[in-house]
Amino acid sequence: MDNEQNNYQAFDIEIVDTEQQKIDHARLSFIRKVFLIILFQIGFNFITTLIAYSQNPIIDYVCSKPFLFWIFMVVLILVIFLLISFQKLAKQYPYNYICYSCFTLSISYIFLYTTHHYPTYSNQIISFITLQIGIIISLLTYSYFVTSEINLNKGLIYIIITIALLFIFLFFYFQMSLKYLLILSFLNILYGVHIIIDTLLIVNGEKHELDIDDYIIAALMTQVDIIGFIQILFQKLISQISKIQINSN
Repeated sequence: MDNEQNNYQAFDIEIVDTEQQKIDHARLSFIRKVFLIILFQIGFNFITTLIAYSQNPIIDYVCSKPFLFWIFMVVLILVIFLLISFQKLAKQYPYNYICYSCFTLSISYIFLYTTHHYPTYSNQIISFITLQIGIIISLLTYSYFVTSEINLNKGLIYIIITIALLFIFLFFYFQMSLKYLLILSFLNILYGVHIIIDTLLIVNGEKHELDIDDYIIAALMTQVDIIGFIQILFQKLISQISKIQINSN
């Protein structure tokens, strides 16, 4: 009798473990898809930025039309507004793919236009995107080395190691200012931390209330949420400056 009870208990534990493994696998699969989608978007931005270096007549023609820049800027703002205000609609097929395509193309054209018209800042822009790509690749690599859940502390280690290696490469390859690279590296570390935290909040159902198949919108929302993240940092910076001014008076 005791043996039968023990067998049932063991069987129940095995079922629980199997269900938990399925949940963990689904969550990790969601996170990996989010990282892959972000990587594709940033990679597309990187390619278009490199294309801006070329003296191709087509690129010259496309970038010589200021109205295109403003059209893509308006499209980007509309997509962000749609994602924030009408998220249920944005989650539906094919609107999710339309939002993702418009968002990616708009960002890419803005980078293309900026790099083409301000070639003196081309190295800085490419360095910025290179660090972003490195961060997403490191997080994607990390997600394939875990079996249950990604962790902020371990993810941060991957980010810092990647940033350090890319920092050395960019410093010697582009001969860029050490101060500028330090600032750029710090900002990208914050970007990587934001991606981890925001993705975990989404996958845990604590933010945006997305389903397990809404990884396209989740990838977009992690990018859009950066605007709110920057706003919070700006507000805290202003409050600290105000406190310093009050204390000095």
